[in-house]
Amino acid sequence: MEKFVKFFIIMIIIAGIAGVLEFSGYLYHNDILAQLAGYKTQGLDISHHQEKVNWTLVDKKYKFIILKATEGQNFLDTDFLYNWNNARLNGFVVGAYHFFTMTSSGEAQADFYISKVPDSDKTLPPMIDLEISTKKYKKTEVIKHLKDMVDKLEKHYRKRVIFYVNYKTYNAYIKGEFPENRIWITDYKYFPKIEEDDRWAIWQVSKRGRIEGIPGFTDKNVLRKGMTVEELINQSKIN
Repeated sequence: MEKFVKFFIIMIIIAGIAGVLEFSGYLYHNDILAQLAGYKTQGLDISHHQEKVNWTLVDKKYKFIILKATEGQNFLDTDFLYNWNNARLNGFVVGAYHFFTMTSSGEAQADFYISKVPDSDKTLPPMIDLEISTKKYKKTEVIKHLKDMVDKLEKHYRKRVIFYVNYKTYNAYIKGEFPENRIWITDYKYFPKIEEDDRWAIWQVSKRGRIEGIPGFTDKNVLRKGMTVEELINQSKIN
């Protein structure tokens, strides 16, 4: 009985330490799970919420960096140009995402993104962050604006747009739509699980990463198992 009590206490202490490490971001179960499962190509996504990043200190094991660029038709992330230029100067492959809203047209949002994000064969395809309320907006309205935006972006950058979604926005708007466009899926608990499993290319595994050179928490991502950054770029190109 005494041995059982000691074992129980030890297990509580271990669980407590693990919980503190996970909450603080120094150890995150999903990040470990992805690495153990063989998702080798790691990346980060960044916005002004991380404050100023010291790109000379960020570990080169992260092979791609996705940066917030724009939102709506007139908001430019205050650190976008700094992050875009300095991440590239320090050898990272970069991409830019747009935070989609329903307060302006898809065409206007595409025009604003195009005016701010450089075009390059060596960068990731444009990405649209879809986090709108699934209870507030009808699918037909959302799809119309998304289609207008996607058409303009793809014509300009000659790459297929990638949609960032959670399970709610995927099921409400993207499932069965835009079949040629890949998905950047978020799941902080376990492996991604969507009906169109072959569509997702990027998995956001954690929002509590701790990275040297980046203040506060950082979102961590992996590419689909076996996929490289170069393959993702090449597969997205429109001939």
